[in-house]
Amino acid sequence: MDMNDLILVSVDDHVVEPPDLFERHVSKSDFERAPRIVHKDDLEADVWTFEGAEIPNVGLNAVAGRPPEEYGFEPTAFDEMRRGAYDIHERVRDMNANGLLGSMCFPSMPGFCGQLFGKSPDRDLAFRLLQGYNNWHIDEWCG
Repeated sequence: MDMNDLILVSVDDHVVEPPDLFERHVSKSDFERAPRIVHKDDLEADVWTFEGAEIPNVGLNAVAGRPPEEYGFEPTAFDEMRRGAYDIHERVRDMNANGLLGSMCFPSMPGFCGQLFGKSPDRDLAFRLLQGYNNWHIDEWCG
């Protein structure tokens, strides 16, 4: 078998959702209530806030290009991450450099199955935000 015939697909990747995720995918009124990024100077990290909760950008979800001794669960800021963790164009460049044809990306901010939205007391808002998230993922990340 020729190594050039192999097609690599990564089946355990994460997307770090970009700060503008909801801008084009929910109504203006829902955008006002949607998760948003806040920089925490004391942590030197960016965190998502939603309905009073803070959801950190966990460093372990964005370790590409870092040595293993730097892997960890501490919160991190976007400017500390490789852009390919949250920017699809940079992600494709990284995939090309690694010889990857495809990548299965798990969500970070909303949890593996959108449980962040499932915990919201406003079920209608949660549903619309989940739809917006899915539209972003299909239209911008996968598309």
